[in-house]
Amino acid sequence: MSRVIEVFGLTKTFKRSVALQDISFSVEKGSITGFIGPNGSGKTTTIKILSGLLKGDKGKVSVLGMNPWDNPKIRERMSIIFDKLYFPQLNTVEDFIYDIASIYERVDPDDIIDEFDLGRFRKRKLAELSAGYKQKVQLASALLNDPELIIADEPTANLDPTARNEFNSIITNLNKNKGITFFISSHILSELERVITHVVMIDRGKIVASSSVNAFLGEEIEDKLVILVDKPEDAVKALKSYEARISGAYVEVKGDIKGIVNALDEAKVKIIMIRRSSLDDAFLERTGRNFQDNLQ
Repeated sequence: MSRVIEVFGLTKTFKRSVALQDISFSVEKGSITGFIGPNGSGKTTTIKILSGLLKGDKGKVSVLGMNPWDNPKIRERMSIIFDKLYFPQLNTVEDFIYDIASIYERVDPDDIIDEFDLGRFRKRKLAELSAGYKQKVQLASALLNDPELIIADEPTANLDPTARNEFNSIITNLNKNKGITFFISSHILSELERVITHVVMIDRGKIVASSSVNAFLGEEIEDKLVILVDKPEDAVKALKSYEARISGAYVEVKGDIKGIVNALDEAKVKIIMIRRSSLDDAFLERTGRNFQDNLQ
């Protein structure tokens, strides 16, 4: 599988602050890659460099085989989505879509308007739209140049859970049906891990991990499970061969989920809740810090 983004030894500093420290990662063509990390970890700086809005101090950056810095040609093949719509809010949806379409010499963008169910909002001013529909308008406009790659910086940060799920469903369908590669930064891990195929994790300006989601969570070898049971001590004894341990109110264990459930059933331990390892757990394992504690 070819790579649409390649970063090698990228460093960026602002006065005395080091934003990115010799980072390297790649993004596979056709993937939905999540770029995750707490606020202030270097996500937005990286995305600005990938988008050609900022120049790195050292290192090599290749996007679609080109250096993105001060390169208008790259905009013909990629699009950028921000956390909110940074355009004149008094424009109507129709005016906004048609203005963007004219930049790419697209004669009739009505198919995009219809695809995103924006027809009934044609004459509505952008300022009058909900946050969810503003992001739909932004995503619709991002398709007007038929991009191979869409880079999105916290696109669901200001959305409610319903709008967030709808937005993520659209991304999944665009990836599946049109083959668009997505590189999405976010700190909302619970929704993101349902969508992405690959993950790049950054913390304090350094890349912590870069791989497929399955490899990142350790699921290619064995499941890491967090289990809530009625008798934790009995559960640990029953799962002795799995090296289970008590963590707060839960039991943490690695291994085959079927064998673990069978062992607990035989020991007459009631399972109240069971889940696999999450991106939050993986972040904690690699950094020693809880992801949610670093969002403020």
